[in-house]
Amino acid sequence: MTGGSLARRPGAAFWLLLSVLTLAACAASLLVGPLDDPPAWVLLRLRLPRLALALLGGASLSVAGCVLQSILRNDLATPYTLGISAGAGLASGAIIVAGASIPVVGMVAAGTGGALLAVLAVFLLAGASRRSDTGATLLLAGVTINLMGASVLLLLEYFSDADRILEIVRWMMGDLAAVGWEKPLFLLPAAIAGTAVVLSRTGVLNQMAQGDDMAASRGVSVGRERNLLLAAAAVLAGATVGVTGPVGFVGLIVPHVMRRLRGGDYRTLVPASVLGGMLLVVSADILSRIVISPAELPIGVTMALLGGPFFLVLLIRGESGRD
Repeated sequence: MTGGSLARRPGAAFWLLLSVLTLAACAASLLVGPLDDPPAWVLLRLRLPRLALALLGGASLSVAGCVLQSILRNDLATPYTLGISAGAGLASGAIIVAGASIPVVGMVAAGTGGALLAVLAVFLLAGASRRSDTGATLLLAGVTINLMGASVLLLLEYFSDADRILEIVRWMMGDLAAVGWEKPLFLLPAAIAGTAVVLSRTGVLNQMAQGDDMAASRGVSVGRERNLLLAAAAVLAGATVGVTGPVGFVGLIVPHVMRRLRGGDYRTLVPASVLGGMLLVVSADILSRIVISPAELPIGVTMALLGGPFFLVLLIRGESGRD
């Protein structure tokens, strides 16, 4: 991250445009569906809760991506590459495979708990390593945890009956469908709490993005702040995965695009990523519902189709890390 990119601040026109685009996407989301003139109950119990879930999930995943990219000083870091989503997915997926019938709050708790355990495992692996580069060590440990979590989940699927396998595979594709307000209301506290912690630490994120030694020389308690921010990212990503299933690439695409548009100052990058994440997930959900209408694509599939090429472009251009 260079000093010039950090100093660049978005003007009022940027915030206005981003807000207008997000509001326009929200309005379009309420109009998309198999019914051209839906009754009030469809709007109130189906489309509005789905929209709220997309807004909360998009904001949570993009903020989590912001945090991880700062801590690891790597623009390709996401909740998936650090293993957070694998831990959340394993915990929530194990409940589905086991056939347990629990309320949404149980899935949120399972996803958050799995994410926190994944973070703990990443720290233990990184602590056992003798590498001096903390960011790279955490990233490699996260990739390892991600692969291990996916392998265990596949093992659980192998020993499950056909109905459970179909259910877990469908869940792994991501799902924003909501009947009533239970899902968004249970996700709301985790989204607010995690985002509030990150917003209160944007100055710390700016320092940590420059490197641990630089941050420490400026009075930052690097270990404590890293633990707090990783916990916030785990809560944001874990609760979202617990409710919606895995929805990839949001935490990669949004912070990277916002950084390119308006620089790397986390005091503005985090709020911009909140709006950008909302805009991306709502737009992807609209696309999911119209591309094969009256059926719909899972949101995870749509995001993979959008995010895969984006990820490859970053790799080809060599934009995987920072000096």
